[in-house]
Amino acid sequence: MTVDLPKHDVWMTTKRIETLVDGVFAIAMTLLVLSIPLPQIPGYATNLQMWNYLVGLSQQLWVYAFSFLLLASFWRAHHMQFFYIKRSDSALIWINLIWLLFVALVPFSANFVTNYGSHQLAMLFFNINMLIIGIFYIVNWTYADRKHFFIKGLSDEQNSLMKRLNLVLPFTAIIAIGITFISPFFSPFAYLLISIFKSIFKRGLI
Repeated sequence: MTVDLPKHDVWMTTKRIETLVDGVFAIAMTLLVLSIPLPQIPGYATNLQMWNYLVGLSQQLWVYAFSFLLLASFWRAHHMQFFYIKRSDSALIWINLIWLLFVALVPFSANFVTNYGSHQLAMLFFNINMLIIGIFYIVNWTYADRKHFFIKGLSDEQNSLMKRLNLVLPFTAIIAIGITFISPFFSPFAYLLISIFKSIFKRGLI
């Protein structure tokens, strides 16, 4: 007895995508802290030496916390999208795989900024990384919308809201890129405005 498989792969669920996303984010968030070096103090280490070491790590600890929170917000945004997206196909899988390519790059981008944050190129690399991640949120949602992969209960208002929220990260990253050409040091502070931009986009003011 033979079993006929569907001619199209729209029957695929999103469980494997979500599982892979969770795994990549867990690894990426762990790699952030592994990039912080342990102290190499010869002989007996005094409290003053340890304190000076921690003070010297202030920039690395800031970049670590900042990048960790960004990754956490990316994971949450993806989780929100897949609350509504319940079917997939090969194209949607590849969209998410390419998106994860840039998510997994975040630890390197963060380490690049840690060591060369005062250089314009390092900040541009980081901000472009964020921009591409943000663009893929739009691509992911747009494709799922076109293929009708959403749950039946998704209203037009909710769809419109998600489309606006998907613009927040690219919008913020573009601002950060612009600031980089003025002052690389202040560029990361643009991402602190994400919550404000979310409120603005939710209300449809932009």
